[in-house]
Amino acid sequence: MARSRTAPQSQTLTRAPKQFRRPPGRERAGRRIDLVRRAEIGAERRSRTRAALLNAALELFGHAHGRATRIEDVCARARVARGTFYNHFTGIEALLESLSDELTRDFDDAVHAGFELMESPVERTCAAIRYYLHGAIKDPRWGWAMVNSSVRTILFGEQVARRAQATIQEGIDSGDFSIESAFVGRDILLGTGLSGTLSLLHGGTPANYPEKVARQLLLSLGASAAVAASVTSKPLRDLPQVAPSSRFFRGTLGGAVQPSARTTRGSVARAALPVKRKTRKTLLDRESLASDT
Repeated sequence: MARSRTAPQSQTLTRAPKQFRRPPGRERAGRRIDLVRRAEIGAERRSRTRAALLNAALELFGHAHGRATRIEDVCARARVARGTFYNHFTGIEALLESLSDELTRDFDDAVHAGFELMESPVERTCAAIRYYLHGAIKDPRWGWAMVNSSVRTILFGEQVARRAQATIQEGIDSGDFSIESAFVGRDILLGTGLSGTLSLLHGGTPANYPEKVARQLLLSLGASAAVAASVTSKPLRDLPQVAPSSRFFRGTLGGAVQPSARTTRGSVARAALPVKRKTRKTLLDRESLASDT
């Protein structure tokens, strides 16, 4: 007896009731939010990697023989691949330029904030070089990093050079300085600061060496001997506190917030994510953190 074949019942998909349907634009909006969050996590990861490279450079260039540091040394200290280095810097000169900028930005902002209490360009020029020289005495690592990073780029960074030239130009315009060119005066100031910092770091200088250097600098810029002696003998005020512009070098003298060199991918994820149940957003965050830098 032949078996009767019954046609399978067609399975039709029933549409969800209206009250349970997702609004048409919500799914697209969710995807847009995911992309924004992914971009934020990627930017944060790149920022942390850049910080690790700069902190490694600070450690390596911050001593007497740091000038011989190579890209391979920085990558090894930061524990990143050489290819990752080039995602952030075009070469060692670009790294040193960024390092010099990071080391001087907050410090120079504090110096110029203190200028508000000083009357003349002569006094401001004198105070600036004294602050920098005393800074090298207080933090030799900062001093060595400044010296070694400045050898291959603009001395003390572009911002310091620009501000120094502007201050000297004010002194020329006011008649306090007789030097003909603010540009030449800037080079005299920066070169004096670099050479003076090296002498202090090598040791054997008298306690008032920064003041002696400042006095001779003012004379070379054309200030009178009486004014140079008077301004140099004034007590140096404490630097005012300024808001740090860098999240990685928060101290005024290179007091860097240094991430651990042993930070792992998992620890980065744990530090960046709150402890909560696994959600789509959490899984997306972890996926993004695990992606390439």
